[in-house]
Amino acid sequence: MAKLDRAKEYIGFLKAIFIMLVAIDSSLIAWLFKNSTFSFNSILVIIGISVSSIVIIILFKYVLKKIVELEEIV
Repeated sequence: MAKLDRAKEYIGFLKAIFIMLVAIDSSLIAWLFKNSTFSFNSILVIIGISVSSIVIIILFKYVLKKIVELEEIV
């Protein structure tokens, strides 16, 4: 039972990181729309949006894999 609880807590931790990354991603997109002038900062924000979006997708797939593993534990 301890292994099951540890897996649930780990998934909860990953969900918290996922929510944080989505908030960062959405705030960067909002900043980009507000400051639509093309500058070096805009390039950095676009790179940040791209990186955080890729990390969100990878983390989402990892969490789904952990949930499937959790079903195998039970």
